[in-house]
Amino acid sequence: MAMPPPPPPQQAVAVLGGKRVVWFDDGPILLKGFGSGSTSLGVASQQLPQMASSASAVALVGQSQREFIGGVPPAPLRAIPQPKPVSGGGCGKWQPAAEPLGDFVVVADDLVTAGRATCPPGASATRQPLFARDLRGGHWRVLRWLTGNAPPILAAEGKRLAVGVQYTAGTMRLLVIDIRDGHTDSHFDTSDGYLAFAGSNRLVLSAPHEADGQAVALGPRMRLGNGTYSSGGDSGGPFRLSLYSTKGRRIARLGSSEEPPLVSGNHFITDEGNNGEEVLSVHDIRGGAPKTVIGFNAPARALVTLAFRWPMLVTVETTSTPLLPREVRCWTGSYGPAGQPFLGTFDLARDEPFMPAPVLVSIRPSEPLTDCGPAPP
Repeated sequence: MAMPPPPPPQQAVAVLGGKRVVWFDDGPILLKGFGSGSTSLGVASQQLPQMASSASAVALVGQSQREFIGGVPPAPLRAIPQPKPVSGGGCGKWQPAAEPLGDFVVVADDLVTAGRATCPPGASATRQPLFARDLRGGHWRVLRWLTGNAPPILAAEGKRLAVGVQYTAGTMRLLVIDIRDGHTDSHFDTSDGYLAFAGSNRLVLSAPHEADGQAVALGPRMRLGNGTYSSGGDSGGPFRLSLYSTKGRRIARLGSSEEPPLVSGNHFITDEGNNGEEVLSVHDIRGGAPKTVIGFNAPARALVTLAFRWPMLVTVETTSTPLLPREVRCWTGSYGPAGQPFLGTFDLARDEPFMPAPVLVSIRPSEPLTDCGPAPP
C-alpha cells in the first residue's frame, strides 16, 4: 500500500516594528531581524496557528489549543491561561475565545479577543464581553460588553482598537476605542465587512459584494500576520474596498479585491491570480498605479503565507525543482516535492524590480508510462 504524503509544513508569520519578523516554522517560533540571525521565542502546537501582532507584541493560537501564547519579543512567548468565567447577556461561563477561526488582535501590548460562552438550550446571547490582557503580564479583564451575539470584527493600530458589531444583516456599528482607558473615541454605522487601519485616523473596509441585491453575511475568518483574510463560506470575494476616516466619513473608493487586503501605512497588498499564477502588488491609497512585487507559479515557487507592516512585506515560500526524465512516474508530475519553507523579505519603500514567477516546465519521461490505472484520490 502506498504511504500517504506527509502533511505540508505549518507556517505563520508577522512583522513587528524595527524590521523584525516573528515566524512560526512548523513548531519553533523564531524572532528574526532583516539580514540578521534568529532568536527562539518558544514552541507552539504543530497545527497551523493563527497569529496577530502590533509593532511590539505578538499572540497566536493553534487549532488544537484553547489558549493563547503571547508576549513582547525578544522575551520568550508564554502560554496564557484562561481566566475565571464571567456571566452575562443571557449566557454563562464567558471566557476569551482562543479559536482557530476567531478574530483577535494585538493593540500596543494588549491582546484583545471576543468571548465564547455556554448558553441555555434554545437561547442566544443578547450581549457579549470583549476581553483584553496585557501581554507583559497581569490578568484578563472585560474591556467592555458588546451588544448582540455575532462575532465582532476587530482591527488595531497603535493604541487604537476598531470594533465592528453587527446589528442587522449586512450592517454593523463601528466603535473606535482607546485601549489605554477603554474610552470610545468615535462610533458610526456602515456596511458589514472586514476592517484594517491604513493609519492612525483611517480605516479600510472590505465589504462583500451583494448578491441579487441582498446583503451577504460574513463567513469564518482567519487573521494572518497583520491582516485579515476571509476563509471561505458565504463571504467569498470579490470585496468592495472603501477608505473611511475614524469619524465615519467615507474618503474614497479603492476598487475591489478577491480577498480583504493586508493594509498598513496608507498602502495595501493584494494577492491576485491569473491563469494559475499569483501576483502580489502594493497599492498606495493616496493614488497612483499599483506596483507588482513578486509572482508565484506553484509548484516551482509557491506562496504559503505573508505579512505586511509598511514598508516591510514578508512572504513564506517554498520552491520545487523539475525532475529528471528518469524520475518521472505515473502521477508524479514534472516537479519534485516542495523544499523547506523560507522567508522572502521586501522593503517596499525601495525601488526594486518585479520578481516574476518562474516559467513552469513539462518533463517528458525517459520511458513511456504504461498501466498507470486511475489517478489516486
